Amino acid sequence: MNKSYPVDLKGRAWIVADGYQIVGLQTDLIDAIPDIRRTAEHTAIQYGAVQFSSPGLDMWLPQTAEVYMEVRGKRLHRRISFNNYLLFAIDDKQQISAPKSNP
Repeated sequence: MNKSYPVDLKGRAWIVADGYQIVGLQTDLIDAIPDIRRTAEHTAIQYGAVQFSSPGLDMWLPQTAEVYMEVRGKRLHRRISFNNYLLFAIDDKQQISAPKSNP
């Protein structure tokens, strides 16, 4: 049975003033979620410029993410590093014509 729980978070973001890119993001759980016994959670994400092989194509993407949480009386810490990003695109060209009749 899948059940969802509303989560109230508070947080802050660090944004570069001259380019409006997000450099960092942090969130904290405001209230415990007693039904699943989650009493604390903190997430910190660091962003950075990622250069792709296409000239002039840079994107600000997550570099690292850390999650600290307390669930069922146990403390957990996870650190994730992101690298080797791949960029793909799909070019869709559709031609619509009248249906072919059978000879």
